[in-house]
Amino acid sequence: RYSEGIHLLFQFKGSVCPKAFLFALPSVLLAILLIFFSNQAEEEFTASNIAVDLSKGQVWTALTAALSLLISFRTSQSLTRFWEGTGLLHQMRGEWFDSASCLMSFSRHAKSIYPEEVMQFRQTLIRLCSLMHGSALDDISGMGEECNEDLPSYETIDVLGLDKSTLRFLRDCKVKYGWNKVCALQHMIQVLITH
Repeated sequence: RYSEGIHLLFQFKGSVCPKAFLFALPSVLLAILLIFFSNQAEEEFTASNIAVDLSKGQVWTALTAALSLLISFRTSQSLTRFWEGTGLLHQMRGEWFDSASCLMSFSRHAKSIYPEEVMQFRQTLIRLCSLMHGSALDDISGMGEECNEDLPSYETIDVLGLDKSTLRFLRDCKVKYGWNKVCALQHMIQVLITH
């Protein structure tokens, strides 16, 4: 997926460069206007008290310091958001794994009485949990809208083992019904547990 090279940065969809260009454009235009007007009115500008007190090196140093402070603050904030999101993603995965493990252990007693039903329950539960996790990752990554496929772009455990009506509903749930696929899968797991 990422072997396309440097032109991946300059494509419109999925790249930060077009949005960064839109944010930088007003600053560039303002800088061009300031340079134009400073060349036109250089005598009046140097005659004022502000320009006499500051040399070009001092202005450059102040601008560089302010810009460095701004960039370091923004980088720190983005790194904090990234690690918070990564931690929440791992927490989500861990809680879903704990829930599936508890449901598996709760069905252990019934396995001796209803072996076929318990095996079907366990397999369906694992398939739905795997599909729910893959669908959540699709939602987070934003690739779900691009890949108009029936199945998530992340690996899941034997999704084709589910019946066709369930797969059809999951394919159409967002477009046809306006529901989030992850919430629909959570509801399916709840119905599986209670019935």
